[in-house]
Amino acid sequence: MPEKLDKTWHLAKDAAEVKVTEFEFQVWRCFYGFLRWQEDCQRYACGDSLTGNELSLLHIIRMNDQPKTIYELSRLLNRDDPNNIQYSIGKLIEKGLVAKEKITPKVLHYRITKEGIKNTDTFCKARSAILVELFKKFDMDRLDVEKITEGLSAIKGIYDEASHLAAAYKKK
Repeated sequence: MPEKLDKTWHLAKDAAEVKVTEFEFQVWRCFYGFLRWQEDCQRYACGDSLTGNELSLLHIIRMNDQPKTIYELSRLLNRDDPNNIQYSIGKLIEKGLVAKEKITPKVLHYRITKEGIKNTDTFCKARSAILVELFKKFDMDRLDVEKITEGLSAIKGIYDEASHLAAAYKKK
């Protein structure tokens, strides 16, 4: 990449802002690439269209084969939009992939159905054949996925703290 590129814009006016903005720009691109991959894999494997948000919920609901509440799903995915989560779960219920389950009298849980297990198993096979194989071909010594995962977890903590600060304090 040429060294003389002007990387300043409204989010990046000095060297520190350029570094953070370049990182965030790649996070956006990675995030949307990830969602597109998930949706394309679902279409390829299962022949149906689920959004990336619906797929994340479907796979998290199946995680550890334990039913989950809206609260648990929110926490596991670091989301704070329970109405949108409920809407997506409603779509998964309509497709027969998820079912409601009342484990306690006051709290509704969501569990994967047999059709949901079949769907996620099919997705998993396609994911392994395509994505995991690509990761294996990549220079895994150069791309330390475990360190990247740890770094992303730390960076998520920075964004969480920044979000708390922005929500708690008013600008003077």
